[in-house]
Formats: sequence, C-alpha cells, structure tokens
Amino acid sequence: MIRFWVRGTGTLLVLAVLLSACAPAASPAPTPAVPMSAPTKAPQAANPSPVTTTAPAATPTPKPATLVFGNNQTLSNAGIFVAIDKGYFQEQGITLKVENFQSADQLIAPLGTGQLDVSSNAVSVALLAAADRGIEMRAVAGLNQYRPKWESGWVMLRKDLADSGQLKTPADLKGMKVAVSSKGGLGDQVVQTMIEQAKLKPEDVDVVVLPLAEQVAAFGNKAIAASWATEPYIVQGVQQGFSVKWIPTSQFFGGNAQGLFVIFGASLLKDQDLARRWMVAYLKGARDYLKAFTTKEGRDDVIKTLVKYTTLKDPKLYDVMEMPYIDPDGMPDKNSVDAEFKWLVGKGLYAGKKTFADMTDLSSVDYAVQKLGKP
Repeated sequence: MIRFWVRGTGTLLVLAVLLSACAPAASPAPTPAVPMSAPTKAPQAANPSPVTTTAPAATPTPKPATLVFGNNQTLSNAGIFVAIDKGYFQEQGITLKVENFQSADQLIAPLGTGQLDVSSNAVSVALLAAADRGIEMRAVAGLNQYRPKWESGWVMLRKDLADSGQLKTPADLKGMKVAVSSKGGLGDQVVQTMIEQAKLKPEDVDVVVLPLAEQVAAFGNKAIAASWATEPYIVQGVQQGFSVKWIPTSQFFGGNAQGLFVIFGASLLKDQDLARRWMVAYLKGARDYLKAFTTKEGRDDVIKTLVKYTTLKDPKLYDVMEMPYIDPDGMPDKNSVDAEFKWLVGKGLYAGKKTFADMTDLSSVDYAVQKLGKP
C-alpha cells in the first residue's frame, strides 16, 4: 500500500510538472513605482470623469408669512420699496403687502390693533404715548437721516414771499401760518426751534398741522407762509413754482438728524425668526438704494421702484432733488435721537414713563448685519 501511495504520488508529481510546462508563463508582479517630484500643475484629462462630492445640507425653506407695511408714501421708505421689488422679502418667505396712509401718525393706531405689522415713524409724542399705554411696538432700525448733501427735509418758504423779500429771516414769520405734518414730531421740533432762535414767542406764529401731501396745494393757494416738508413733496412744490427751499433740517441738529424708524408691531416682536428674516431683506434693499445714489449702480431700476411706490411719478425729478440718506447697517443717529426725545420732555409735550430707549430694540438689525457682513 505504501509503495502504491509513493508511486502514485510520484506519477502525480510528474503530471504536475508536465502540465506546468505546457501552461503560459505568468505575468511578473508589478514593481512599485519610485516616487517622483510632482509637476507644478497636474495635467488634465481630455474628458475627465465627474467627481462625486457630498452635497451640502439643504437650507431650510423659510416659513411663509404675509405681513402688512404701513406706508406714508415718502422716500424715507426707499429701502423697503427696493427690497420688495428686488424679491428680497420673497427670498425670506415673506409676502409684504403695502397699505398707504397720508401721515406717520395715522400708522400708530392700526399698528397697535394688528391691522399693520410694520410701519415707519419718527420719535414723536403720539408714538411714545402709545407705547406708554402698553401698545406693543418697538423701533428696530433707523430709516432716513438728514445730513449735508442728503438734505431731504427742509423748512420751505412760499415762493412769492421769498421773491418779494417780504420774508427774509424766520423773525419775519410773526403773525403768519406755518405747517407741520404732525404735532410733537420732528417737523414740529424744527419749526418750534426755528421760532425760538428767531426770538419769537410760540404764540407769535400760527403753527398748524397739515399732511405732507396737502402742503403743496396749500402753498399754491397761499394758505400757508412756510412749512416743514420732506421729499418728494419738496421737489413737487419747487417744480410747480409754489415754494422754495429755505433752511435744511440738519442745521438744527449740528449736522445729522434722524428721521424715521422701522417700527415692528406685536406679530414681528413675538416671532424672532420672522423679525430677523424681515430685517435681512430690508437691509439688502437699503444697501441697493444707497449704491444707486452713490455709485449709480442699478440707479435706473431703483428710480422705477420709487416712481411705483411714492407720489413722485416723474423720473427726471430724481435728478434735481436731494435724496434721503439711509445707513447701510440700519443704525440710527443716536445723538439726534437723544436730542429729539429730550426736547419733547423739556417742552412738556411728553410726560410718560416710557423713554425712547425703552422702546428701541436693535437686535434684529444687529443679526442682519452679522449675516450679510459689512457693505
């Protein structure tokens, strides 16, 4: 048995050798390549295969919201108008409807009742009194400012009085009628300060409340001698030959004066995410507006937007008037705001417990600046 196994094994070995001799030779194992210095730029394949990468996480779709903006139809709201037409609010999932009013004071009551979600108002007795009564609202960003080369607010003088020389200085206003858009607002402060500086008593001048939209006609009818007005009503009166620019607003504040603020009502104050999204959209619009009137980038499109949302429908007039300045970071001019509030308290026009600082919250605009970066 053992011999058979050995012999059998030998036979198998012989067969294995013969089969091995008949098989084709195996390819030698590849020799590892010696590392070489990489060329400066790797050659590109004629038709490179697409590289598969991990897709970034999808940005969450903003929760849709419909909000109503109370518009007093002045150029101060230019950044909001631009943001609407550029689709910046839509990017944030917001449909912003515009409801027109004649004056800023008319916006306060509907903001308090929830008819409006956001509006634009100045530091005023009416706004402070509403906050003092517990109406939920906050000043959340600055809108327009009056400053040299951006003088969109003036004390206006009736043209025939200016041409005749009858009115040369504010002291000549004694016994005459001067219009302001609201009592206890910025325009009222400007006019009352002007009267004081002219050494006149408050009763020497008849100060009347007249909406901005009605002042041009009042000049034309010779119903008023002067007024405090903002664009686009200034240029309308000048172009129609009814009034002339007299004293710029910034002169009464040492250089810069804060005009309007963005005011949020309860719906936005209760939803921080929605408030932040609104502010991101607004700030993008404000920056586009500012570029249009500094570098002229996108100027024609911005003018078309302003024609659409304001009472100034002639595009050529935008070439002859001073535009309101809007801070690209949405920041108000604190010095003038403090001065405006101090004046209201000092004159006894406001005696409530709320200060304007109490009703100011800039956290949303701070967030928007952080998200968008500095311009």
